[in-house]
Amino acid sequence: MVCMQDMKKESCSQTTFDLLFYEMKQAMMNAHPQDNVTVGSMIQEDLYSVLAAMLRQEEEYECHDYLEFDDTKIDETCRTKMTEWVFQVVDCTRLQRETASVSMSYLDRFMCTSSPTAKKARLDRKEYQLVVLTTLYIATKIFEPFAMDASLVSKLSRGVHSEEEIIALEYEILVALQWKVNGPTPLQFVNYLLELLSTSCQDKALLYEHSHFQTELSIGDYILMPLRRSVIAVAAI
Repeated sequence: MVCMQDMKKESCSQTTFDLLFYEMKQAMMNAHPQDNVTVGSMIQEDLYSVLAAMLRQEEEYECHDYLEFDDTKIDETCRTKMTEWVFQVVDCTRLQRETASVSMSYLDRFMCTSSPTAKKARLDRKEYQLVVLTTLYIATKIFEPFAMDASLVSKLSRGVHSEEEIIALEYEILVALQWKVNGPTPLQFVNYLLELLSTSCQDKALLYEHSHFQTELSIGDYILMPLRRSVIAVAAI
């Protein structure tokens, strides 16, 4: 059984994930061999193709430790608190919780760039808060059925950051991310991996519930941030 604590102790390479993925696939097939014969092979092949594409895509969305610099004023506790705040906003406004995950992914990837604002945000918590607000604003615009107005986001900061600041930073973040804003998330990997289970699996719903919860917990843990989303998904399952 892979657990989150194990993932903290050592970084998993792609080879490690490949082995885990293979073991999961074999275990699923061995658990219900007859079911796997009757399941449409084309469906399973499609799932494997999608997962393979996601594995290739996630390489373009990797992060590194941006708190390693000695002069940074941001620490893991600060990021954890901002993660909790993002989830509170998402829950209060009845947005999808996956939007919080996407928002924090934008934040971490942006903070890894050489953008002037990213450099300032590593030294100034007020600037860091502005980045968090703006990445949530971007994620909402892209993945929610309605766009969160910049004036509303400004009000969330209690007037500390203006609507103009948020709109200006939005463009800077998108350019720094090279407009790559649709990378695979741990939750997406979990959903596709669990689709490989037989429909007769009695614990499938429970697996979904617990795995989704684990992926949400991982978002607030900075130690897991540099890991591939696929590795986090396997650990969650």
